[in-house]
Amino acid sequence: MYLQTSVMAANFRDYVEIIFENYEDVVQSWHIDGYAFWVVGMDGGPWRSASRNGYNLRDAVSRCTVQVYPMSWTAIYMPLDNVGMWNIRSENWERQYLGQQFYLRVYSPANSWRDEYPIPKNALLCGRASGRKTRPL
Repeated sequence: MYLQTSVMAANFRDYVEIIFENYEDVVQSWHIDGYAFWVVGMDGGPWRSASRNGYNLRDAVSRCTVQVYPMSWTAIYMPLDNVGMWNIRSENWERQYLGQQFYLRVYSPANSWRDEYPIPKNALLCGRASGRKTRPL
């Protein structure tokens, strides 16, 4: 167990596959801020790599929130076309505090204001960042 924020790194313009699995008796909802993704599959039981054979790759539904039914899984494909730090979290507030959330940091090799603005000079910093200087705008 770690008492820190979970951050997963990814590259700009890549695609990721995320599998949400639910081993509980209640429906779970997951939300991704700043992104739309395609729900390509869902089924009961555990997810296996062979489950990809049943994915809907023709007319998948675009969403920003997805449900995972009890004792089931849901698979999404997400194009990383938006640089920045994005929150992926359970819609159940109690679950967020138990760790069912993380951040996806989408990196770009180009340092362009078109893709991502730098932190403002007047940003209030806290914790380990409190003594650091911000980049000028």
